[in-house]
Amino acid sequence: MNIELKDLLAFVTQAVDAGVQSYIRSVEPSSDCINQADAKKYIARLGFQPVMLRKWSDAHLLTPTKLGERQNAPVIYSLAEIKAVISSVRLKSLCNQ
Repeated sequence: MNIELKDLLAFVTQAVDAGVQSYIRSVEPSSDCINQADAKKYIARLGFQPVMLRKWSDAHLLTPTKLGERQNAPVIYSLAEIKAVISSVRLKSLCNQ
């Protein structure tokens, strides 16, 4: 396995960011919530397809929370969970090079 330095640095940066977000979640849980539309935009900025939110949720990697009983009630995600999943996906990608 031969990992380029820039790829390793990008992974470490993402992993540290996930750790910081996890800490923020433990100190101020309400600041960790992100609505579904913003979560899709966030992962798209990082190069992932928005449909990945659903796939990661179906794989039990994310725990979406529906706010209400209505069918079209808003759905929120934990930013810490999203960042942890992205770190895991990137690590798996680096290991498979």
